[in-house]
Amino acid sequence: MASVWTRTVYPREDGVAFDRVVFFSDAVFAIALTLAAVEIGLPEVQDTTSVSALWEAVQDKVPALIGFLVAFIWVAIYWRANHRFVMTLRAMDARYVLATIVYLALIALLPVPAQMLGEYWGNPLAVALFAVYASAVSGMEVVLILVALRGDLFIAPPSRDFARQLVFGSLSPTVVFLSSIPLAFLSTTWALLWWLVGSVLAGHLLGRMKGQPPEDPA
Repeated sequence: MASVWTRTVYPREDGVAFDRVVFFSDAVFAIALTLAAVEIGLPEVQDTTSVSALWEAVQDKVPALIGFLVAFIWVAIYWRANHRFVMTLRAMDARYVLATIVYLALIALLPVPAQMLGEYWGNPLAVALFAVYASAVSGMEVVLILVALRGDLFIAPPSRDFARQLVFGSLSPTVVFLSSIPLAFLSTTWALLWWLVGSVLAGHLLGRMKGQPPEDPA
């Protein structure tokens, strides 16, 4: 008989072990957004009665606000993807939990390169660093998919075609981000536009793949 002390698979029906990973993940996403907002800070002025001085101080906060917006958008995108993915799992195992911890470590630090991008968006190095970091996050999403496939953790196991589509879908941001790096050293504006255009093209190509999601078991 298996012992709770040696258990390495945590079914959704168990509640406690499975739910704690989900709650912990949500908390990390929420804290990442909170820290990004805290980094903005209040405008600082010497003459608190001066309208022009306060307005200049507010303008000085624009890069920090842009950084927060970048962090918010990408953390929200990753949270939504993770939320939808976890909903497909029937269980988690020790490998999946370990991969999730690494993934969440990257999420927690995401506001740092995002703030750097907001502050120095015209600097190709800031764009390149954010691209590399976001690629690493998307790469960990691929790891989570592969771990779940290997551990047979899905409620409805995907077909080979659909599993391939899942992996390509998580890899597509990595391809878009990494391909923008040489472009950033020509023009940071072009690189940022490529993030948008490349994402749309990747979504279009993924939509043409033949993989179909499996139906829920009866």
